[in-house]
Amino acid sequence: MAFAIEDAEDIKVKLFDYAMQSDWEAVVRICKQHPSAHKAVIPASGETILYMAVSDKEEKIVEELVEQISKSELDALKIGNEEGDTPLHLAASIGNVQMCKCITDKDPKLVGVRNRETETPLFLAARHGQKDAFLFLHGMCESSERRNYCRRDDGRNILHCVIDGEYFDMAFQIIQQYGDLADSVDENGLTPLHLLASKPTAFRSGTPLSWFERIIYHCESLHDLFCDGLIAISTV
Repeated sequence: MAFAIEDAEDIKVKLFDYAMQSDWEAVVRICKQHPSAHKAVIPASGETILYMAVSDKEEKIVEELVEQISKSELDALKIGNEEGDTPLHLAASIGNVQMCKCITDKDPKLVGVRNRETETPLFLAARHGQKDAFLFLHGMCESSERRNYCRRDDGRNILHCVIDGEYFDMAFQIIQQYGDLADSVDENGLTPLHLLASKPTAFRSGTPLSWFERIIYHCESLHDLFCDGLIAISTV
């Protein structure tokens, strides 16, 4: 038994050494020979080998690693780092649609997994202003769960996030689909409108604007809003 444990630890050390050296072919080979390696984590960070591949933006390697994971071992894809972020959370945060697709094709339910801040991958895509990843993950969500995935347990929602990050084109799109989020308050009693009103960017002096109009005012191109955003989110 001791030999088996020592062997497993040796495999783990080699696995992460190869990853740190960016020898991804060796990593894929080890994981193929030892499927349990997909669940190995770095003690300090909690990162799996798949998380590291996503972090390095190794799209081909991510595809190969995900393909190796059997249906009975899908829980390997749910392993989060010390913040509770899964590989899909990370892929959504950096806006890599190809990796998001690869991972959700394997297990669509991963879209609803929450990290320690109770954020879903969909939420993180919005928080980081990753419009393409947001639209893709939005399309992967069950329609009955979308609003739930757009909120954290503290009341903060994706509209709070995109306005706070000044991603006003995304805010416009989200309002079209989820108008009720505009009235939602976070744990501090703030609605997205409160955040918008606090933005230092000056509005046209003396011109009364609704808060919806303020969103449009901040956007650089109405053409982008209607041709790139609204149509996309309304048809997924």
